[in-house]
Amino acid sequence: MPDIFIAEPKAESIIPDQPYSLQKQEGSATPLPINQPLTLPKNTVGLFSSFCKAPDGVSFQTQEEGEKILLFLRRDFATNIKWILISIILLVIPVLLPFVGKFFGNPFPFLSLKFYLASIVFYYLVVATYLYINFMTWYYNVALITDRRVIDVDFSNLVYKDVATTKLSLVQDLSYAKVGVIRAFFDYGDILIQTAGSLDNFNFESAPDPEEVVHIIEELIGKQNV
Repeated sequence: MPDIFIAEPKAESIIPDQPYSLQKQEGSATPLPINQPLTLPKNTVGLFSSFCKAPDGVSFQTQEEGEKILLFLRRDFATNIKWILISIILLVIPVLLPFVGKFFGNPFPFLSLKFYLASIVFYYLVVATYLYINFMTWYYNVALITDRRVIDVDFSNLVYKDVATTKLSLVQDLSYAKVGVIRAFFDYGDILIQTAGSLDNFNFESAPDPEEVVHIIEELIGKQNV
């Protein structure tokens, strides 16, 4: 399983003396002064959370002492609508078969009742596997932004995992794109992080509120360069 750990919800806490801001001042487009301390309430990462600032109880294997996770990302939950609808249709099909049989007759009259029931059980196991794989793929594909680096965890089909990291000091350029009506409506898009030298670029696909994510990383890069 991926090396991201989410603990049980805890009481609200704060990050003391942060020398930078994760949010713009109300009514102003400029960030808070760098020398102004920030108290940022911790937030609980829910089962279906896809965007969480200062996540509470989240850690990873290679986390360094004093390293703080500032942003937790998954693909926007709206990206799950397609496979959820497909799953609902697949779950309903066996229920409709007896009604279809009344009008068109039994297409398999030679099958025994036991074989039919066993086939239904096997069918639902396949559908349950489809549901499980799609949910786990969404759940464990995460991106973490800390005060020191960017981490991208790619998890696919329960057998593939790739963890890529880069230091904030190596980030050279940030951009995002929201293409299409659906992405604009649900406010999610792809974020591209270009790094220095021969390092691979980072592409966070279908990230929620990409403009805010880019703003946070830009503030962190500015702090690194001070």
